[in-house]
Amino acid sequence: MKISVDVFHHYGIRDPVYKKLDMVIQLLKDIQRKEEQMSQELDDLEVAVNENTSLDASIIQLVNGLAEQIEVLKDNPARLVALAASLRASSAAMAEAVQANTPQLPPDPEVPTE
Repeated sequence: MKISVDVFHHYGIRDPVYKKLDMVIQLLKDIQRKEEQMSQELDDLEVAVNENTSLDASIIQLVNGLAEQIEVLKDNPARLVALAASLRASSAAMAEAVQANTPQLPPDPEVPTE
C-alpha cells in the first residue's frame, strides 16, 4: 500500500503578491483610461486641423481673388476706391465673425507632483 500526501498552501488575500497584482491591474486600468482620453483628444485635434486647412485654402483663394481684382482695376482709381471700401466693410464683419467663432482656450491643467 502506498500513501501519498499532497500539501497545498493557499496564500491569504493579504499576501504581498496579491497587493502587487492589484496595483498592476489598477495601473493598467489607468493606462487604458488615459489612452481613451488621448484618443478622443487626437480625434478632436484632427477635426481642428481639417477645419484650419479648409480655412487656409479659403484665405488663399480670397487673397488671389483680390490680387486679380486689383490688377484688373489698377487703371481705374474710382473702382479701386470702391473695392477698398468694400474690403474695409468685409474685414470688420470678418473680424467679428472670427472672434465670435474662436473658442477660448481652456486654462492649462495643473501637473500633479508626485
